[in-house]
Amino acid sequence: MAEALIFHYRKQERFLNHCNPMTKFLSVIVLCLALIYTSLGGTLIIFTALAIAGISQQLPLKQYHRELRFFLVLLAMITIMEYVSSNNWLRTASAFFRFSAIILSGMLIADSTAPDDLARSLGSLLDRIPFLNGWRIASSIELTLSLLPMIFDASLEANTARKARLERKKNPYKTIIGLSTSIFLLLLDKAEDLSLALEARNFDPDKPRSQLPYRKTDGFLCILVLLITTSSFMV
Repeated sequence: MAEALIFHYRKQERFLNHCNPMTKFLSVIVLCLALIYTSLGGTLIIFTALAIAGISQQLPLKQYHRELRFFLVLLAMITIMEYVSSNNWLRTASAFFRFSAIILSGMLIADSTAPDDLARSLGSLLDRIPFLNGWRIASSIELTLSLLPMIFDASLEANTARKARLERKKNPYKTIIGLSTSIFLLLLDKAEDLSLALEARNFDPDKPRSQLPYRKTDGFLCILVLLITTSSFMV
């Protein structure tokens, strides 16, 4: 079974996968804005709701353990620095769950949203704004989202190749330099492959695409986000 990588789209028949990308994108923005102003109780409500969504989405967290190490280190640094600066356990816990909720929301939207679907929804919306090339902007965002997962792919390939060659880690500096060089070269190869694939498909960033429809699931998601946000400010 192929190893699942974080921030990669997985095609599933789940609730979030059936929602329009713009609905999910705006929902994440609303929840993140609420996290800025809510107390610890409100932050816990939002985090719990996102955790339930992660369980419903069946996020393969055990298979994400390699990439999650980086975010766990960041989480530990943020938690320690917050406690050192404030010496307040409530603010420290709030910072801990706030950062965790932000990462979890990013994982959910990436896991349930294909970059092409996001471009189709976002492009049709931005193209209605005068003097703005919405489809070109949406295509640029689509390519950016397609390139970001390549970093994790290249890291996994480089690390697997080093283990297969039984390379010893005697000098940590040489190991870091060698691994970084391998990842950079792999990224160049993947970027070139992507460029050739786009040329072969006659990719046109300004070409309009069909708009994704809004469904009942989008209305249900908006109601859930409204209830969660309201509850987070009431505690």
